[in-house]
Amino acid sequence: MWPSKPPARPHPPSRDLASQTTVPSYGAQVLSGSTSLGEAWDGMAGNSSQNHFMLGAIDAWFTGRLAGIQQTADSVGYRHLRIAPAAVGDLTHAAGAYRTPYGQVRTDWTKKGDHVDLTVTVPPGSTAEVHVPGSGQVHNVGSGTWTFHS
Repeated sequence: MWPSKPPARPHPPSRDLASQTTVPSYGAQVLSGSTSLGEAWDGMAGNSSQNHFMLGAIDAWFTGRLAGIQQTADSVGYRHLRIAPAAVGDLTHAAGAYRTPYGQVRTDWTKKGDHVDLTVTVPPGSTAEVHVPGSGQVHNVGSGTWTFHS
């Protein structure tokens, strides 16, 4: 017979896992001396098994959500991009890049109050559906560097 399920513990928002230094967070594991991720958020160096990449998917969140670099559902090899950065919480700036078979995609956004400035670079041979944060605006663009304001 399997043991009963442990009580659920509340988890902080993703941005807190990335920026805080108390348990649970990436910062707490680094400060404890870990050189790889533990098997649990509260598993510090020496207390549990190490090198568990299942907790290491934050890079996908940085690229796919904060920088907003994705491909459309019908795209292959990032030929058709979906740019939809998440200007979340108290963040005021994010930038990211991703190398596709067509070249490097770049985004850079800055939030000042309710306004967001977004610059997008689309590589040659690609197109992008650009969702400007906070505006509801969607622009379809070809290769080049584009700047949008909400």
